[in-house]
Amino acid sequence: MKIEDPRSVTSSPLLQQTPAAHPNAARPELQRPPNGATTVGQPAARVDLSPRSREMHQALEAANAAPDVRAQKVADAKHRIAQGTYTVNAEVVARGILDKRA
Repeated sequence: MKIEDPRSVTSSPLLQQTPAAHPNAARPELQRPPNGATTVGQPAARVDLSPRSREMHQALEAANAAPDVRAQKVADAKHRIAQGTYTVNAEVVARGILDKRA
């Protein structure tokens, strides 16, 4: 990711101006405009995202859009429990727990 801020200290054309006459006076070239406004003619900071960053953002959006509960799986489990056909393989559960802890 690359961030460019045309208002930064190194790129500001205002730094070429002479400092204020009084040593204690505020230096206007180092002050930002009030209320977050930009100086006329200067764009706000620019951010360029890499293609990989865009892919990661799209994947995150897709994951956030997916439902937290898979309704069909829940309905199937409830039906099998009610029918008495739902079984749990203890070995598979134990292996899963051990794999998560390692």
